Parts: sequence; structure tokens; C-alpha cells
Amino acid sequence: MYTPTRDEVADIYYGVGVLDFEDHEAACTHDRRKAIAALNAFHRHYCSERLVDIDIVPERDMKTGWARFEDRSDGQWTVGSDADDPGAFPVTWLRL
Repeated sequence: MYTPTRDEVADIYYGVGVLDFEDHEAACTHDRRKAIAALNAFHRHYCSERLVDIDIVPERDMKTGWARFEDRSDGQWTVGSDADDPGAFPVTWLRL
């Protein structure tokens, strides 16, 4: 299992890396409590709002999965992955 480095994530909260995308975010963990805490702290810092302020319901808006980084001609992308991929790491996706 791969562990993203500090340079590969937007920020780290409570030891959990957070990835930031145009229409969603992800915490690099399958631990729901840690994911919620990290994503909430990220949102408070960068957006000045809590997840509850934007009507995020974890059971509805979050799901766990696996991701990996993929180098492309237009930069590095984060893509969904199977757990057995050597570059895979756990994520909890947050759809905004």
C-alpha cells in the first residue's frame, strides 16, 4: 500500500492527508472518524465553513475507496484504483 507524501496532498490534519479537487475532496484514510475530522478542519481552514454548515451528511456524501496517482502529459492526476494496485492508497471521498 502506498502512502502519499506531504508534497502530494493539499494539507494534513490530524495525521491524515487531504486531497482537493474541483468538485470534491478526499481524506487519505478509510477511518471515517479521522476522515470527517481532517476534511472538516480542511474546510474550516480553506473555506471558512464547517461541513455541517454546507449540509454534508457523511452517510450520504462520503464513501470509501482506493486511489492512485497517475502521471499524464498534463500533470499528475488522482484516479480510482483497485486495492491490489501497488500504487493504491485508501481514500474517503467527499462529494460537494
